[in-house]
Amino acid sequence: MPRPGRYWPDTRHDALPRPVHWDREAVCRDIDPGVFFPEGEGGGTALVIEEAKAYCRTCPVMHECQRDALERGEAFGVWGGLDEEDRKALLRLSAKHAITAAAEDSSDARAPAS
Repeated sequence: MPRPGRYWPDTRHDALPRPVHWDREAVCRDIDPGVFFPEGEGGGTALVIEEAKAYCRTCPVMHECQRDALERGEAFGVWGGLDEEDRKALLRLSAKHAITAAAEDSSDARAPAS
């Protein structure tokens, strides 16, 4: 057994087993990564992106994948059924919603108590 170090953590004294990461259940583990990271522009790329999204729709961890990609700011590829443009649109919508909610909260704070 290798000695524990920077790249090999010492797990001999862990009180609890490490949880299994969600990606072990991902459908994409057994599929060519080129499907999820197509290169180029145009109709052929759009078809490959749709193929990747179809795989994602059958994946039991699709939502975990989406959340992870959004939290990391993943810039490329199809993650959890969302391509780059889908993620940008979702983040814009989320930011717009947060701004609206903050504005409503501040107007509520300024309203006189009845």
